[in-house]
Amino acid sequence: MLKSSSHRLAARAIAIAAFSVVLLASETKAGEATNQVKMGIESVLNILRDPALKGDEKISERRVKLRQAIGEQFDFNEMSRRSLARQWKNRSTEERIEFVDLFSVLMEKNYVGKIEAYTDEIIKYKKEDVDDDFASVKTIVVMKRKKEIAINYRLHKVAGKWRVYDVVVKGVSLINTYRQQFRSIIKRSSYDGLVKILRRKKNEG
Repeated sequence: MLKSSSHRLAARAIAIAAFSVVLLASETKAGEATNQVKMGIESVLNILRDPALKGDEKISERRVKLRQAIGEQFDFNEMSRRSLARQWKNRSTEERIEFVDLFSVLMEKNYVGKIEAYTDEIIKYKKEDVDDDFASVKTIVVMKRKKEIAINYRLHKVAGKWRVYDVVVKGVSLINTYRQQFRSIIKRSSYDGLVKILRRKKNEG
């Protein structure tokens, strides 16, 4: 459940791209959206570099701070809405609030452990495109053995701040991947069935 090959690829690559420890100077003039992505990366780097947060005994405190940093970078409300697609409009306010919470926990659990695992990848910032309140920031992640992964951040402005609502890894959209998985579960079961699965994952610790 929620572990397709495309999802595993996205989880691995997004963790590298969004929160890599070694950065390369931008190859194009950075705009506001690119700078926001860089700021998100730097906020995570500060946590990973903090001597007071290193070691297994600090894992809980460190991960709380990492989750907070992720939450400031990603717009989980918009990601939840897009991942549910037509199902979103049928949900009550209370259901939407719970789903956003469950979705954000799912995202955080998928990526926090991977963030801690990567230390020497390089990001090349290639291009920024802006269309009113929407933007895309194209990057290349250079991994070990010089393997490159193309990653495109999709952002929109919320209260004057650029926030990520989707990440496309080698042409595979994270939100489309979740949308397909959620749609399949709802079709086999129901929306309540999907929520039960997400609640269980949240309670797994």
